[in-house]
Amino acid sequence: MQIKNILFTAILGLSATSCNLLGPVSDIEPDYVLTDENVITNAQSAEYLLNGIYTTYRTREFSASRTAMLLMSGTLKDSDVDGSASFARNEVRIETITVQQYYTSLYFIINQANSLISGLANTNPQGLSAERKAEILGEAYFHKAFAETMLLRSFGEFWDVKSKYGIILYNEPVRKNESQKSRSSVNDTYTQILADLEQAAKAPGYEGKAYRISKLAVKALKTRVMLYMNNYPEASRLAQEVINEAQQSGISLESNYLDIFAQGFSSKELFFAPYASYPLEIVEANITDQISRGIGETVTRIADELNGQANDGKPETGEGYDSRYAQTFENSGGQIKINKYVCNSVETGDNNTIYFMRLAEMYLIKAEADARRNQPKEARAALKFITDRAGYDENYVNTIADKDLLLAIFRHKYMELFAENNEEWYDMVRYSVLDKTDFVSLKYATSMRNLVLPIPAQAISGNNKLEQNPTYQN
Repeated sequence: MQIKNILFTAILGLSATSCNLLGPVSDIEPDYVLTDENVITNAQSAEYLLNGIYTTYRTREFSASRTAMLLMSGTLKDSDVDGSASFARNEVRIETITVQQYYTSLYFIINQANSLISGLANTNPQGLSAERKAEILGEAYFHKAFAETMLLRSFGEFWDVKSKYGIILYNEPVRKNESQKSRSSVNDTYTQILADLEQAAKAPGYEGKAYRISKLAVKALKTRVMLYMNNYPEASRLAQEVINEAQQSGISLESNYLDIFAQGFSSKELFFAPYASYPLEIVEANITDQISRGIGETVTRIADELNGQANDGKPETGEGYDSRYAQTFENSGGQIKINKYVCNSVETGDNNTIYFMRLAEMYLIKAEADARRNQPKEARAALKFITDRAGYDENYVNTIADKDLLLAIFRHKYMELFAENNEEWYDMVRYSVLDKTDFVSLKYATSMRNLVLPIPAQAISGNNKLEQNPTYQN
């Protein structure tokens, strides 16, 4: 059988095999993605293995967690994913399939990346130029760092670099009988992520499409990591650097908010948005279906509070709400339609995409970082780019009192990025720890008891060195 067909079968088989991969992390073996030493024989096989990583983002095993987390942050009212009611209450059970499959998918990406890195490191496959080999390795290191970051923020105490509750780290492809391994500390996890991003800087330059990794995506992820690490001077510096370099590469804010989503991965605002094209590569957990069940109370409340007084909005017309909310949600005969994902359906073709990172986030990271390092003038200047596009008065940012600036930035970031990459929930976690913001009293969250997801039961049962997160230990 030709390698192309073998790899294609292996990639399509990911959904079918994911349930079998649950258990010890080391059971996620490279055999599923054909990364034995003799597989990468030419340029084509290397590219197919890299494409296998991109494909993982499009599986239901990976993407179902996104809609589940939107229940925790109050963006969605209901969902059909396993454990949806427990996500809404922030009482997720350790046996929840959605959590198990998400955890497994992220380690699958790491193992696939490590296998690709290992297979290419000391080889020169036929037809693969030295330049493209370096780019593929850069992309692989990015995916490894990206998955490590998502694991840490979901399953570890990512907000505290002194915490022992990081994640299990792997720098080699996992083989059989390697299941007993302890979690690394948060600090060691960040050290690994930054080391991987250093290698990822070899990724290709931005070429006008965000469905593949570029150097700008690498730097944007590093900016996000610096914010998570509470390194505000560096987060601010990097955010500005990304903004400047983006402009030189043709990336800029869209003039109209919905243009970001109407254009899919072709939008000039995106850093990383892998495509999901009909008929073979569809994002299986389709948010457009979930939103028809109802809009979450938190996103509605924040949209109302940002524009005028609370409880003065008219949901049937969008009057009195933030313009991004009014543009995004359309009430047609009692049926809710979300315009943020106008291309995310099997009927509309090849602009389906997942919005992982875009330029607006860099302005918002800079705004928060500057506010936290007592630079309110700079914070307002960064926030103004976002509020101007959202239709706020030109002097709006100057009306925000210094004491209210951080929460205002939180609200605008929530409204700007909701239903994209779950940043709204992780911001709630950080603010609740760093600033003691009471999101329950604000009626933004049902509960903040659990700030992380539980390590899946099957992972714990297969590894006696793997410690459960504190709030789930009983």
